[in-house]
Amino acid sequence: MEEMISGLVAKAGLSEEQAHKVVEFLKENASKVPGWLGGTDIGKGLADKLPGGLGGMLGGD
Repeated sequence: MEEMISGLVAKAGLSEEQAHKVVEFLKENASKVPGWLGGTDIGKGLADKLPGGLGGMLGGD
């Protein structure tokens, strides 16, 4: 998990606290992630569900 957190900090520009929240969210919703990523607007479904307004960093509303 630390590798994922480091990647979110380095590549997505998230703070370490935000990266931890994203990882926890993904762990809690792991079974739903494939469906969120499978739509025509890839990533939008997932971005809309991220906590704390983090979806805007991925192009969500």
